[in-house]
Amino acid sequence: MPREAPYLAVADVLRARILAGEWHIGERLPSRARLSEEYGVGRNVMQRAMDRLTEAAASTWAGGLKCPGPGRAATTWQAGPRANAVDGALVGMIFCSGLRQRFCRVVRQGEGRAVPKMSRFDQRAVALVELRGTRTECDMFEEALADRGWPVLEKRGGTASVVTDRSFWYTIEARFPGSRINAVRGARERIELISDELQLDLNVEVADRVVRDPADRPQWYAYDRPVTHPHTVPLPRRERWAERWNTWRAETLGLRDTGRLITATSSSAAQNHASRPLPGIRSQPRRVAARRSGGATRPIPAGIGTRRRSRQQLSWLFVLMAVWCWSGARVADVWQGGFASWCGFGLFALCLVPAGVAVIRRGFPQASQTEAFVGAGTLGAVGVGLGMNMVRMQPEAGNASHGLTYLMAGFIVFNGIRLLVRQWSWRAVAPWLIPTILPIVLGFVPSIGVGLHASYLDAFDLNAEDVDVPHVWQFIASVKFTAVMNLWLIALAGLGYMLHLHWLVRERWVGYAFLLVLSAMLFLAGAWGRGLEPAGAAGRDAVAAAKSGRTPAPYFGIAPEWVCAHPIGEVEAIPVDGGEFVPTRPYLKVGDAGGTAVLWDASKEQALKMPMNKLRIVPEDRRPASCG
Repeated sequence: MPREAPYLAVADVLRARILAGEWHIGERLPSRARLSEEYGVGRNVMQRAMDRLTEAAASTWAGGLKCPGPGRAATTWQAGPRANAVDGALVGMIFCSGLRQRFCRVVRQGEGRAVPKMSRFDQRAVALVELRGTRTECDMFEEALADRGWPVLEKRGGTASVVTDRSFWYTIEARFPGSRINAVRGARERIELISDELQLDLNVEVADRVVRDPADRPQWYAYDRPVTHPHTVPLPRRERWAERWNTWRAETLGLRDTGRLITATSSSAAQNHASRPLPGIRSQPRRVAARRSGGATRPIPAGIGTRRRSRQQLSWLFVLMAVWCWSGARVADVWQGGFASWCGFGLFALCLVPAGVAVIRRGFPQASQTEAFVGAGTLGAVGVGLGMNMVRMQPEAGNASHGLTYLMAGFIVFNGIRLLVRQWSWRAVAPWLIPTILPIVLGFVPSIGVGLHASYLDAFDLNAEDVDVPHVWQFIASVKFTAVMNLWLIALAGLGYMLHLHWLVRERWVGYAFLLVLSAMLFLAGAWGRGLEPAGAAGRDAVAAAKSGRTPAPYFGIAPEWVCAHPIGEVEAIPVDGGEFVPTRPYLKVGDAGGTAVLWDASKEQALKMPMNKLRIVPEDRRPASCG
């Protein structure tokens, strides 16, 4: 004989304990975690057992509980005159144990009130499923479908019992978030995942995606048509021009619109809707007519697109516009290198024009080939022009496209995390984002950027405490170090894109392993490869520049400069830490801290620490030959 489902046995035991008086009305049941540990079952099994108790109580409820409507506050439980003691005790316990919302939903369903099930989905797929099993297994499968909000469209097969196996065919509609790409595969794997979780003998025989995209009908506006005289009656020229002016204003500018919006594929249908009476709406004017946006004589397009596809293609146009801007910025970056340097990016921008034409024709079929080509060419020219104009904001050669690159990369990562949240939930994604939130919080503490300054100063054989850095630059360095440490968010976004494309429906452990390994690699690559190592390289470049007599570039608030240090008083009386002080020798002042100047001797390649009150420091534009 088939074994009874675990949650049914647990529900029977809990019901017996409630009716035996172990818990009283108004007393809370133990938590799911405690009951799960007591019975040795998982929390999901315990949750299903409590749901079973709730449904059993609601099915025999006789008015003992006042359930509010959706979105309203729940009232206190009280035994009604028609509620018997057994069911009253059971209902009271369930209500007071924190399951009152579930109970009230079941009761409202029993009373015939519609209770919408909140389910986020982007795709719908119809599948024909063969299930071989007992009546208990059929109930388990149907409950799993109900929990996901998937309706059963048809069920074929005989009457099963709890001891005999039969074959049943279900026609179900799977609803799930994600892309239309691989949607059929995603639907099949999601149904098979239910079979694996419940240990059912189930096969998906047929699956196909439901495509419902309404036509994007032209919009019409109802307006009060101005009074016109018959053409048989001659009018003075002034009145004739006034009549044409009023008609043009009404049909083109919409100054006599009644406020009614109409969607129709023909002028006759639009005229019919314009004069149709609607309940609760004041009657339309006697001379009401329908006009298109831009004029009543505007022709109706021959081809009509679909609403959702038009929106999707519009988003692709924004993507192409961003790529055109980036191409223009890259052309401006390498413009000084000659034609050979920027012609590749120019050709790349030109190759995107056919893609823009295809997007326009696909999303707006009423546009002709010439109109689509002109539109794509115009968008491409505007995008390239905007990108090239960014050189004015960043005049340094080679830096004009960096801002756009970072912005586009940030958007791609953010969109991937958004898709991951849509596949899971904020509650499931939040634990993965905690390591990101903590560095962001710490990023507002300037000390987190000390690592970059310490790596830079290590090339001068100095420590971070030897040089004071302004707080503003400490904050900027902290933000930069925090950003590079959070490169592991790329892995999180990659997982979101894979789930969106239905690649990791059943093999979830592959996604988790991918996320952990790639996150660790990106974290190390960001913290070391994009943070500490570039800081050390900047310090070594500064040392090399100083040895060759050049002034090193500043680095996050550390601005080395050539100086001549003249002693105040006897040279022998000045305490020096790190080497010998020679007044006639130029030094590179790295910075100061606590009244102590840090001078770097390029000839000896050593740093000197001396009190500033014993020196008169004179800045120099370049390295002088001598400070005599």
